Amino acid sequence: MQKNIRFLKVMTYNIHSGRSIYLFPQFHRLIQFLQKERPDIIGIQEINENGKRGYQFSKMKALLKMNGHFAPLVKLGNGYYGISTFTPFEIIEKYLVPLPSKKEQRGMLHTVIRINGKKMHLLNTHLGLNHKERIKQFQKIENYLNLLKGEPCILMGDFNTSEPVFKSIHLIDSAKIMNQENEETLMHSKKRIDFLFVSPDLKVTSYKVLRVNMSDHYPIVIKIIL
Repeated sequence: MQKNIRFLKVMTYNIHSGRSIYLFPQFHRLIQFLQKERPDIIGIQEINENGKRGYQFSKMKALLKMNGHFAPLVKLGNGYYGISTFTPFEIIEKYLVPLPSKKEQRGMLHTVIRINGKKMHLLNTHLGLNHKERIKQFQKIENYLNLLKGEPCILMGDFNTSEPVFKSIHLIDSAKIMNQENEETLMHSKKRIDFLFVSPDLKVTSYKVLRVNMSDHYPIVIKIIL
């Protein structure tokens, strides 16, 4: 029987296919980093599950001993490239929400987990590079969020912009509430393009951008009280 959980550690990280900004292989070092950090929820962007770049999703799931959910967004070799969510908690529902895309297919991974006998919605995404494309993607995400209003929810990922274009959402930007919105998440850019939003019923107690050099992005870690 699962004990009552009061605190959660949540991470979002664009891992750049397990390569550093200079394209050096970092996947094994990345696994060691995640094993040491031990997040309860991990949203990963730019992860592979193919013979060309490696079966990173399967390896990460096995080595972290977590449940996982993978979005096969882009066909690559004999497999796919996309985003994934990991957690030790029971996954009870899995959805993939395709987002309007011009070139590379983008999407949002919706993973429903059970904590303390209740549902929690995890939304993980990686948005496009084109501004007009992103506006349509934000609109679809906002419409989707409105369907989940009233239930615990976390939205995380690489938005590829420092200014999310939401008209009105019920979620809270964890960086802003902790006065950390000026911390860059894309290396050598002074830009924050990776985000962690939480529903009002999840109290954020800390927000950190971890300055590790295993990708072209830095991971964000927050701690929340349920």
